[in-house]
Amino acid sequence: MNIYAKLTILCLFLVLFTAGVLSFFADQKVEQTLKEEIVASMTQQSKGISADIGRFMFSRLNDVKLAAKNPYFRIENSDPEVLIQRLQELENLNELYYSFSYFDTNRVRIADSKRISLGKQHSNSLYWTSLDSESDAAVDVSKSESVGRVVMHFASKVTDFQDDSPIGVLVGRILVDELFKIVGEYSLSTDTLRNLDINLIDSNGTVLYSNTDPTNILTTQYEKYDLISSLNEPGVNFLETQDELFFVTQETGYQSFSGNDWTLILSIPKARAYVPLKQIRSQILWAVLPVLILTIILALIAANIFVKPIIKLSHAAEELSKGNLDVELPTGSRDEIGKLAKQMASTSQSLIGQIEEQRQTNKQLIDQKTQIEMQKNQLVSVSSQIRDSISYAERIQRSTLPPISTLRGVFPESFVTYKPKDIIGGDFYWFEKVRRGNNEFMIIACGDCTGHGVPGAIMSIMGSNQLTNIVYYQNYLDPKKIISRLDKVIKFELQRETDEVNRDGMEIGICVIDLDTLKMEFAGAGIPLRLMKHGSEELTILKSPRQMVGGIEGDEQEVHAQLTKEVIQLDVKDRIFLSTDGYQDQFGGEYDKKFMSKNFNKLIEETSSKPIAEQQKILEKTFSEWSKNTSQTDDVCVLGFEIK
Repeated sequence: MNIYAKLTILCLFLVLFTAGVLSFFADQKVEQTLKEEIVASMTQQSKGISADIGRFMFSRLNDVKLAAKNPYFRIENSDPEVLIQRLQELENLNELYYSFSYFDTNRVRIADSKRISLGKQHSNSLYWTSLDSESDAAVDVSKSESVGRVVMHFASKVTDFQDDSPIGVLVGRILVDELFKIVGEYSLSTDTLRNLDINLIDSNGTVLYSNTDPTNILTTQYEKYDLISSLNEPGVNFLETQDELFFVTQETGYQSFSGNDWTLILSIPKARAYVPLKQIRSQILWAVLPVLILTIILALIAANIFVKPIIKLSHAAEELSKGNLDVELPTGSRDEIGKLAKQMASTSQSLIGQIEEQRQTNKQLIDQKTQIEMQKNQLVSVSSQIRDSISYAERIQRSTLPPISTLRGVFPESFVTYKPKDIIGGDFYWFEKVRRGNNEFMIIACGDCTGHGVPGAIMSIMGSNQLTNIVYYQNYLDPKKIISRLDKVIKFELQRETDEVNRDGMEIGICVIDLDTLKMEFAGAGIPLRLMKHGSEELTILKSPRQMVGGIEGDEQEVHAQLTKEVIQLDVKDRIFLSTDGYQDQFGGEYDKKFMSKNFNKLIEETSSKPIAEQQKILEKTFSEWSKNTSQTDDVCVLGFEIK
């Protein structure tokens, strides 16, 4: 096959390949753009529908609350006929409401705007359960006992006009069909053939509203509840399956109405959503096809033009290879082929110049080698200075950690295993004995700051110093209050707003032990407390919320409300352990996996019958053997002591 045929085939291949690649990427871009438009449209509609439902529920519940404050209802033992007239007036004022009922505190229907089930007692279910839990108002969707149809109930307590004591309940009913007027028909863009499937479900997956199958309301669970039940993040959650797109929105309430934990689901089959994609692909094909044909014709013409000079140059090269240096080279053209011919003619002359250039290059390499050696020496010097600085930082950090003698002065059987990942680290421990009145308390803390090395060490020093300030100078003793105040101080030190979401900070666990009564209070953020009761073979774990001190949302009071506190009565010989996650997160072993919390807990259980010093040696030996073939993953801090 000669070069002309090869070049022709190559040109055709390049044209077809380029056309195919461009078509592929254009199709992908169009599909991606269409998908983004669909996601944006459905996300916006999800927010709009959710807001409309919340606004509707809030408004209707306010209607009933305001009606419940009417003096006619707040007079105990009012004439039922007068109450019926007032309920009928309420029904006539707003066409949304199907009926109103007034019940006494025993759930007996005293009055009804449609005079249904008068004198009958309502079952203690549905919205009554919410009202019994000291709530002033409640909302639910259920089948009405009196109406016999699926309705939305809006209930509000009625209080006595004089002493505000509960004397009854006012209930308004709206047919669930009215919800369709709020939600309506939604579709992608203005294409009515791409309508959205809309479903509203409760926390158990029961269908409260559906525009696809209204007959299943309150009778069945949403058929794809298992698929979407895990989508509970705030805002609109997007889920794409092989055949369908889902947009799941958790009810957020509206103003003072906190909502009923409902979930709004907008879905559309992909076949329906991507209908415009077929039309766009067809338009692209018809637009590209003429261009492709013209390009092929031009490629064939170009191949013929380019091949002729190449053939001439090939013949000249054959003559040169035979020693015919006088052969005429096609140097007349100004394109690459002409340049190649000129280069072949001047090759011998250029070799001398290349040798000289090589000498210059060698000289430059020697100079560069000298510079590299100098830079290496500078790096060695800088590295030594950095190591000296870090070693000094280690001494500073160690000086902020309390001596083990402070802990052993109260609990002789105690230990601290402290292994930073680097020379300095972000883990720290803190303990001190304080007196409040006639009682003495031992406060023990274990912290894990974000980051390793210098950043973690700075955070740990800050945490240790602030604990000293909070306990000694601000006289805090409650572990929850200590942590919430520590969160506030760290935010101030880091110049962070109280509502700013940030993961920088520290995890910490704090226990406060009354040395007179041996009552222990524990609170933490991310670090649990492990308790081994004397005589027990099973470890008790007091978990703490997964929060980051210094990054918890809210002010000091709001942070305090998010924390939990455990109160435990200790006995002599009980053992307590506080640990960061560095021990159980260490990689190692035969398969280079994490040690895991369950193995760490089991190790504590199996060694708690031994003296505390021997238990410490076993823990350290196990860690060393587990990680012998793997570098240390994280800072490690394990603190244990036995109640005296």
